[in-house]
Amino acid sequence: MILAAATLLCSCAPAPDSEAAYTVANCGREVAFTHAPERVVLQDSTAVATLDGLGVLDKVVAKAGFFPREYFTDAVNAQLDAIPSLSDRLNNTGHIQITKEAVMADNPDLIVGYSDTVNPETAGAVPILSEPGFCGEITSASWADVGAQIDLYARAMGVPERAGAVIKGVDTRIAHLDASVGEGRSVAFVYPGLEGGTTYGYGAASMAAPVAASLGLRNVFADVGERVFDISAEQLVAANPDVIVVLNSGEDDAVGAVTSLPGADSIAAVRSGEVVPMYLSFIEPASPLSVAGAEALQDALAHSASSAGEG
Repeated sequence: MILAAATLLCSCAPAPDSEAAYTVANCGREVAFTHAPERVVLQDSTAVATLDGLGVLDKVVAKAGFFPREYFTDAVNAQLDAIPSLSDRLNNTGHIQITKEAVMADNPDLIVGYSDTVNPETAGAVPILSEPGFCGEITSASWADVGAQIDLYARAMGVPERAGAVIKGVDTRIAHLDASVGEGRSVAFVYPGLEGGTTYGYGAASMAAPVAASLGLRNVFADVGERVFDISAEQLVAANPDVIVVLNSGEDDAVGAVTSLPGADSIAAVRSGEVVPMYLSFIEPASPLSVAGAEALQDALAHSASSAGEG
């Protein structure tokens, strides 16, 4: 299923004086800016839809990580194609593998996203932002976190006045989600362990919570306060969800890694074939892509219900 993150256009006031210093609170830190960023390096794709909506995607000079075309409009993909890629190597948990030298060679005045090698401890004076959902800043996720993410980037990029129009557009899409499509059914959001690795589940601090609630689904891990946590095959089998959403970063046969777990053939979702693969940023962390993911899951559920009715 091909989805596009909405591009929202606005008539916007000019950015503040480039010499004006300011700070932005992010992940327990005050990130200092001496000017509105002009050379942004991305270590993650999550912020792309937000930067596009704010009209500042043209400030990105390099990217690293996983940028599936399904996330974005054709116009945004064309822009991304023109941005040099520093690395697309991921480890088995979907984290980017890159050297500090590769990132710093582009002389960034903002780095978006953390990696093992490029983070607040290693970036020196270069401002660096992480998604609030990834650093433990969100303890009980809601759709308001999407608005907060948009506002964060608007302030960081020196265009705070543009946030309102983007948030309004996102809120309109959220309001059109249909709770009847999943009513009375249960769901598990998981990230599979590949090559014998750990399988992860998503709880109350993840965007799986508002996505499930807006579609009338009950998250089987809703009683876990963490964002993401280890789960065993036995836990997933015992939870017996009606739907499984398999989050992934493009790994081969992510669905198979779940359906081949010991005892998985007894899970309702596996028996009925309602195992839905989705790229990670369509759910996590909070961003306009989470809204697109909810829309995609809504369509998948509606199609499933329609197919069952025809049968």
